[in-house]
Amino acid sequence: MSFFRNFPTVNYFFGNEISPAVFQNLTTYIDLIDQVSDQSSFYEEYYIPDGYRPDVVSYDLYGTTDFYWTFALLNSKLRLQGWPLDEVEVYEAAKKYYPNLVLFTRFKMWNEFFIDDILIAVGSGNKNEPDFKARILEKDHNLGQLIVKPIREVINVTVNNAGSGYTTIPTVTISGGGGTGAKAAANISGGSITSIEITNPGDNFTSVPTVTIGTPNQPGVQATATATISSYQTIANNSEVYSYHDGDNHPDNTTWPALASGNVSALTIWGSAKQHLAPHHFEDANKDHWDPPILDPDVDGDPIETNIINNQFLNAFNVTEITNQERLIAENEELRKIKVFTPQAAIQINTEYQRLLRS
Repeated sequence: MSFFRNFPTVNYFFGNEISPAVFQNLTTYIDLIDQVSDQSSFYEEYYIPDGYRPDVVSYDLYGTTDFYWTFALLNSKLRLQGWPLDEVEVYEAAKKYYPNLVLFTRFKMWNEFFIDDILIAVGSGNKNEPDFKARILEKDHNLGQLIVKPIREVINVTVNNAGSGYTTIPTVTISGGGGTGAKAAANISGGSITSIEITNPGDNFTSVPTVTIGTPNQPGVQATATATISSYQTIANNSEVYSYHDGDNHPDNTTWPALASGNVSALTIWGSAKQHLAPHHFEDANKDHWDPPILDPDVDGDPIETNIINNQFLNAFNVTEITNQERLIAENEELRKIKVFTPQAAIQINTEYQRLLRS
């Protein structure tokens, strides 16, 4: 039986169609289930097994797939959040919902390290060739977290074949690879390409883009080149990171001042984690959310440092770290616990529901 079979019809215009189509009115609502949803004699508790679809649950309970629609109407959490994911899907969803990187610090971040600013770690390089570069998306003062999106940019273009016949500078086009914004300019000498300089490294590249050099303006051979993209996906523990902010101006990938600039802030991070494995919150023994107390002074004497979230600190307060992934797993587990109509009630409810639709 189709759940929508008895829904009243309306004339509905799809797109730019001139003539209406007769279509079921999907906005039709009958409050029958609302009237009985709190009457315990009509329902029982049910745990949705891993991988069970609504029609499978219906067949498991009632010997028919026809009553799948009752689950969403009887459980508001299913209407709001959807059907629970299976075990594998939860882990994939965690990576999808939390795709970034979290940097942990013991130091204050007030009035510095602003959202949308670029953060770099110099390491053994320099500010123009940093070991790590990312854009700041969020920051959490209580947990001492900076949520950042590592920048995937073009960092080098290597000339594979210098070509010949170039008496004027050709265009250089960087395309594909999932990213945008990358630009480069060629240098020529003696009719050949001597080097290619990046004028804008772009961002969001998931694979190596294609570099196309314009054809020579004199008879000759067209030059070729290959791009290299950054791999800023990890950062060393205890790294010194820098962020530049000048009023409402956020720097792009091409402009960064000297590290001695008054608008550059420095911060030491003690570690990092993929966002889905980073702490979402902490819980005490009663499963209540726990807010870290402010330590004054902190272990190294700074009276306005943020909290130190490490194992020794957590053990002292008897609290447990809950990661973003663990939180999603717990929420998905709660979605599995639903109310279902007893077999007799399901038959009665379905019969009356369809009768009211037809009336």
